[in-house]
Amino acid sequence: MKTIRLVIGTALLLLMITANAQDKKIAVVTFYVDKYINADKIVEEARSQTYEMTKNDDPRFDLRPVLQEFHTHFLEDYARKFPFEIIEEDKVLNHPKYIAYSGLDGVEDADDQDSLEEEITDRFIAIDGYNVLLTGGNLLRSWRTESHMVKILEDLDVDGVMFVSMYYQWEPKVALGGLGNAGIRAFINVDLYNKEAKKVFSMTEYATSKKGVALINGIPVLDYKKLMPLCENATEELQDDLDKKLAKLVNKVDKKL
Repeated sequence: MKTIRLVIGTALLLLMITANAQDKKIAVVTFYVDKYINADKIVEEARSQTYEMTKNDDPRFDLRPVLQEFHTHFLEDYARKFPFEIIEEDKVLNHPKYIAYSGLDGVEDADDQDSLEEEITDRFIAIDGYNVLLTGGNLLRSWRTESHMVKILEDLDVDGVMFVSMYYQWEPKVALGGLGNAGIRAFINVDLYNKEAKKVFSMTEYATSKKGVALINGIPVLDYKKLMPLCENATEELQDDLDKKLAKLVNKVDKKL
């Protein structure tokens, strides 16, 4: 009898914890991709070339459709696996204070602001309506972007803010004497902060494309026609991995929320 009571009590406690977690509301405050494909794993003399290639505004290399598809998948599928509610995007994107926020607070010099804004515009692509917001960056938590976001959106009565970003990296798969094959590795970062702007969890997951290009003298063959399919394939692999892993990963969300 005691065993039955213990089991029932434990089950009720778990239901209460789950219900409480699902009452929490989270605002996604940024969703973007870095178009500079990280080249740290290829030979140094080829790195500037690959950065310049992705920097150019060439229609053959446009990560917007990939980002948009991932964003849709994230909200329609992944969001349901989180033990909390993600509020409607419109509430965030139409918030006057959010619209006015640049994320460059503390940069007083106008030239420095212009330079940083140009660099951000040049390098990052955000889902329409979102600001490109970087977390951390200051020793004082009250000066960080996550603290500003919590304060800006306090009238929405959210329990936390979430930052989502993607980036890519060259990944040599087979390399012997500088010869072989290189693919693209796709990454996703998800950072969640509570009302006190304390980190609840930080998740980084990645997957490597099954497709690849030739690696000659440690340098991947750089071709726009092959680069975009590699990024698309790596993103597909990442989505497949997240479909399998996400439920287990989000179980790490604890009472800090």
